[in-house]
Amino acid sequence: MILLYFAHARRATGCSLEEIPLTSPLTVSLLWDLLVQRHPELAALRNVSRLARGDDFLPNDAVLAPADEIAVIPPVSGG
Repeated sequence: MILLYFAHARRATGCSLEEIPLTSPLTVSLLWDLLVQRHPELAALRNVSRLARGDDFLPNDAVLAPADEIAVIPPVSGG
């Protein structure tokens, strides 16, 4: 699975892209658990950020495939 990190998530992880090898599908909720375990700084963003696949924001029970590309999108502001 490819993870793309934006804004505060990029700062929390120290990278803009990360590949996580998965052998089976998992839910968005379980992916968050894994991401927070790998990058504890993401814990503060978990409840305010969204995960997206393509153009679709994903609910916590959405099932993700090992080949998915997922964007971690924290809240942003600006004009």
